[in-house]
Amino acid sequence: MGGWKMRDRQDVMSVEEFRAILRGERPAGGGGVPSGNRKVRNAEKTAGEDGVVFDSRLEKYMHDLLVRHGIGFLFQKRYTVQEPFRYNGELVRAITYTVDFYLPDYDVAIDTKGWATQQGQLRIKMLKKLYADLGRRTRVEVPRTQAECDALVVRLTSEGERHGEE
Repeated sequence: MGGWKMRDRQDVMSVEEFRAILRGERPAGGGGVPSGNRKVRNAEKTAGEDGVVFDSRLEKYMHDLLVRHGIGFLFQKRYTVQEPFRYNGELVRAITYTVDFYLPDYDVAIDTKGWATQQGQLRIKMLKKLYADLGRRTRVEVPRTQAECDALVVRLTSEGERHGEE
């Protein structure tokens, strides 16, 4: 029985390749890391009319939907979900998470994800923990399709969900 090797899968990278990416370097020899947004399967950078570059078509769709409905938002809001620390003399970098949209009037964070990843799910949990530690009740929404984006905007605009109106 030859046994299955995890390295045979195309979407797997070595620890060294991952460390190189975290340092902002390209892994030696390309390391099999495709160009573009590796974090999101099938993500395709898309430019908007105003020159804004979106990480995916779904992110652009959500952006256009929010603008069309006059919903104010902060774009690409970055959070530090774990502060940096020292471990056995080694500096361990902070863990950050960037949500696509934060809607201050609704206290809602939206991160468009066409494809769920284990890393993405973990960071969302860390973001929720950060909100809880801060005593906030910010709702985190993760629409995966255009229909889910549409449904979210309908809920926001029709239910009077503005922050403080609940």
